[in-house]
Amino acid sequence: MNKYVIDTQAIIKYLNGDKVISDNADKILKKADEGKNIIIIPSAVIFEIGYLYEKRRIPFSITDIEGIVGNSINYIEEKLSIEIIKSAFEISDIPELHDRLIAGTARYLGLPLITNDPVILKSSFVECVK
Repeated sequence: MNKYVIDTQAIIKYLNGDKVISDNADKILKKADEGKNIIIIPSAVIFEIGYLYEKRRIPFSITDIEGIVGNSINYIEEKLSIEIIKSAFEISDIPELHDRLIAGTARYLGLPLITNDPVILKSSFVECVK
């Protein structure tokens, strides 16, 4: 079973039924739904979802993510830790704090990140799903 970290926009698009990023990313997430992959949701992603929901920019709330994590062994929250924060601050080519924390989570765990963020995709510190 393969593991992947997911960023905010990717999980929002997937929950909305939109194509995530690529056919490969969609296949990875569909396999997670089938119990064949594990998707790690960083705490920073959950924070961003809460903020975007509060601002009425997305229809999904923290409670929705909590339900997904609570009802599945294939979607797991990765809590923010000092080790992840240290990993994030070692990333020098992603300036935005939340993006850096999400990339830092993937880097710390040694897992690829599902993202379509052009800045993160260019980072030399994190492997991204294409």
